[in-house]
Formats: sequence, structure tokens, C-alpha cells
Amino acid sequence: MNLKADYKRLYQHWLKEFEQTALARLTQEDFNYFSKIVKHIKKFELENKQKVKLQLLNSYKENFNFLFTDFLKIRELKLLNAALILQEIDFNDVIEAEKLFYQNLISSIKGFKKLKKIALYDDNESLELEEIFEKENVIVEPTLVEKVKDDEKNIVPIDDISEKSKTIQTNQSAQYKYTLIRFISPSPPLVGIDGFNYGPFQEDDIANLPYKNAKILIYEKFAEKIDLI
Repeated sequence: MNLKADYKRLYQHWLKEFEQTALARLTQEDFNYFSKIVKHIKKFELENKQKVKLQLLNSYKENFNFLFTDFLKIRELKLLNAALILQEIDFNDVIEAEKLFYQNLISSIKGFKKLKKIALYDDNESLELEEIFEKENVIVEPTLVEKVKDDEKNIVPIDDISEKSKTIQTNQSAQYKYTLIRFISPSPPLVGIDGFNYGPFQEDDIANLPYKNAKILIYEKFAEKIDLI
């Protein structure tokens, strides 16, 4: 085990994940490798407990654990945001646990939308939920951003947004509950449940985000709620 080389390798994965909006590629082999190192270094003890060596080892332990934990949290947030907008992801870029997590999220969201349709269904015919869910195919559609890439001339600069679009956005925003938060650590861009893009954010940035998105960021220790007096 080469602590310096292994730490550098993990750092490069974390940095790439942090700097880009899309999920970076993570193979099962890489995940198992990093997981094994983190577990090993937690249990590792020096035979000759010199003060300098002990401090260096403890520093590596803390940094390894932080990087690996934060790396997985960032990926989890990206998967949550992608699922909320039914964004298509490349399953070759995720490990098996992340794939199952994402598929379950999509199934839940699709199922919830189906339930809303059932609630509005006005007919005397009885509906069996189990039968409906069996027929429900989970088809993830590409995001608007991905479609625009095929024809970049359709991209409209922010400055050119019409007053009509702003009015629509205001009306849509009124449907959601928002929470004011302050970021206590940098956070990558995200797509709110209201369909709008937010971020990226730096430490001490303040943002008014949809409650569900804010709740996730607060839970993951990326931000804290600001209570208005």
C-alpha cells in the first residue's frame, strides 16, 4: 500500500466529481479499491509510534475518510437531482449500488405520477393499482439540456428571456415551498424540483431553494437553514 499514491488517485476522482455537473465515471473496481484502502487505513497501527509518523498517519486517515465520504455524497446528490427531473444517465458510469438506487428512485417517481393520474381518473370502472404498476415501464427521457446540445442555435441567452417567460416562472415558483439557506461548504450545480437550475455554490453563499432540495443539502451538511426573525 502506497498512501501517497493512493491518496492522489482518490483526490483526482473527488476533484473531477466536484468540478463537473454530470456524474463522473466510477467503476466497481475503483470503488472496491478505495473502500478497501479506507477500511485498511482505519485499522492500521504503527509499530514504532514516533510522534511525527503518528501525526502523519492520522492526517492520512482523516483525509482519506473525508474525501471518500464526500465523494460518495456528491454522487448521491447528483443521482437524486437527476431522478427528480427524470434525467437519463449512463449506467456504465455508476456502480451497481448506485444503479439500483437510481432505478428505485425513478420507479417511485413514476409510480407517484401514476397515482396522481389515478386520483383524477373519473370512471366507474374499478382500477387495480398492482396491475397498473406492472404495466408501467420506467422510461427515462433525456433532459432539455441534452436535447439542446444537438442544436445549439436554439439556446436562448438569459438576457433575451421575455417578460412572458418571467411571469410563467414566477407563477410556477409560487407552487413550491422555499427555504433560505447558507452554504457551509462548496456545492455543485443542481436542478430544483421546480425545474430551475441553481448553483454552483461556494462557502457562505446564500440561496432560496425549494424546500425538498434545501432539506437534502442541510442533511448532507452542505448548508444550514437561515431563520428569518
